[in-house]
Amino acid sequence: MKPLRLLLILLIAGIAPDAAAQAEKAPFLPMQWEKLPDLNIPRAGHQLLLAGGELVVAGGHTEGFIRTPTAEYFSEGAWHTLKTLYPHDYGFSVGLPDGDFLIGGGSAEDFGVGQTYGVERYHPESRTFSAFPILDTKRTLATAAVLPDGRIVVSGNWYAGDAIGLSDGSGPFEIEQQASQDRVCPYVFPNGRDGAVIFGSVSSTNEPQTAIVDCLGGPSYTPELFERWAPYSDYHSIRMDDCKAVDPQTGREAYLFHACDAAGNQAILCFSEGTFSRIQTDHEIPVSGPWGLIQWNRFVQVDWVRGVALMEGYSDDARSYLLWMNYLPFFHGEAAPIMVYYTDPLPEWLGGPTVILPDGRFVKAGGHMPHDSMGNYNPSASVFVFSPFPGAAVAAEERPKWPFVLLALLLLIVAARLLPRRPRHPAEAVSPATVPEDPKEERNRESELFARVEHLFEKEEWFRRKGLGVADIATQLGSNTKYISNCINTQARCSFNEYLNGYRIRYAQRLLREQPGIRLSEVSEAAGFTSESAFYRNFKALTGQTPAEWLAETLHI
Repeated sequence: MKPLRLLLILLIAGIAPDAAAQAEKAPFLPMQWEKLPDLNIPRAGHQLLLAGGELVVAGGHTEGFIRTPTAEYFSEGAWHTLKTLYPHDYGFSVGLPDGDFLIGGGSAEDFGVGQTYGVERYHPESRTFSAFPILDTKRTLATAAVLPDGRIVVSGNWYAGDAIGLSDGSGPFEIEQQASQDRVCPYVFPNGRDGAVIFGSVSSTNEPQTAIVDCLGGPSYTPELFERWAPYSDYHSIRMDDCKAVDPQTGREAYLFHACDAAGNQAILCFSEGTFSRIQTDHEIPVSGPWGLIQWNRFVQVDWVRGVALMEGYSDDARSYLLWMNYLPFFHGEAAPIMVYYTDPLPEWLGGPTVILPDGRFVKAGGHMPHDSMGNYNPSASVFVFSPFPGAAVAAEERPKWPFVLLALLLLIVAARLLPRRPRHPAEAVSPATVPEDPKEERNRESELFARVEHLFEKEEWFRRKGLGVADIATQLGSNTKYISNCINTQARCSFNEYLNGYRIRYAQRLLREQPGIRLSEVSEAAGFTSESAFYRNFKALTGQTPAEWLAETLHI
């Protein structure tokens, strides 16, 4: 064997195993970030809302661990301060179907002492607060959720006994049943029209515990999954709608949450259709990156418009991380792709609450440095915005060895010139299939296919069919899913789901205008949505308003 060829084989053999090892790790991608103007009042233990299209912070405590009965909203490039009825330091918040928010509970005294009954309602349209009937018991570090039947369920407490409380949405909360174990910031997931499951792995006195699942109106149990995986808990409550994933093709819903085992392995679990399971991902969730260990100690938050879930983490050098997961394949029995976004070291890394903006950016406002014993006395006013968008990946454990990669490419070129070539047979010619297609002809065929898709939607109203997917359209038109998706992306400049939901929402708007008094459940059914909640979410995502808000504005005009 010639020396150059031998050298080529040895070099490629040395590089290939390293490339294969890198391919097994979750990709790491750089993430852009920026700072918004600081809050007017530094705070921690507060709520962060996206209410009426605006960022809103409410309650918490400020310097000296002193409660602050204030809120702030971000508008026209600045934060504006509002007065609240109660401080709600370490309270809870929950979004209501009409677009308002309930904010409740919290410490009774400064320094995080005690619990309170108080609840108030935030009205985004007027940026005002109004009183709401009190809680069933004094609560701090609780969680609330709205059931499909309109009732509000609340559970969780800090250094006090716990119970599961209910309100019909207009009257005071009342104890429905006792909790099987005390918890802080438990998960409260709706289950069916009038049920819910409540669980958490941290007791009210901050002790770890094997999570027992309480069922509203049913017996308690411990899923086998929880024998290994401990659901993550934090001192910030999360709104349950923020971790709800929806499959746009089937309407199936799943609540996602973070868990870890005794060995430090990480997992994303889900609750769907009454069952707990682990989401299989195409890579293991990394516990370390190019710059050391990663602390994944946050809730999972869902960007259901884009079909992705985000989970925040940090490292000791003040880098921020976002685990990005495309959860849609999970609904169809496939592994969910994941990747990790990272920043350079930030001016500070905060443990405050987070929220996802409609454009997909991830916001963190206020809080304090983790593991800082004086953090509650010196909270931050900083607001960070992260942009986790797909880009070119780098290896999980180290940056790519570009000189070696370039050398490998160079050697491959040399090899191509050195290796003997098979003579081409005279009869062999370039196949017509290899000749590039005329771009004009391709565009014409794409336009024709899109016209046929539009006919199904415009004339035959296929959008009203529940569970309609790309495959259904492809089968009807004798095409395939790739061509259908591509022609919609190119011609309509949106995804199939956005195209489908656009038709459904426009049809719903027509019904609301032409049939005054029609129930939203009837509109949802007629427009092809699988549930009223899916209709409501899509309507607000596309119009920026609830159906009631849109109708009121339309009739006023």
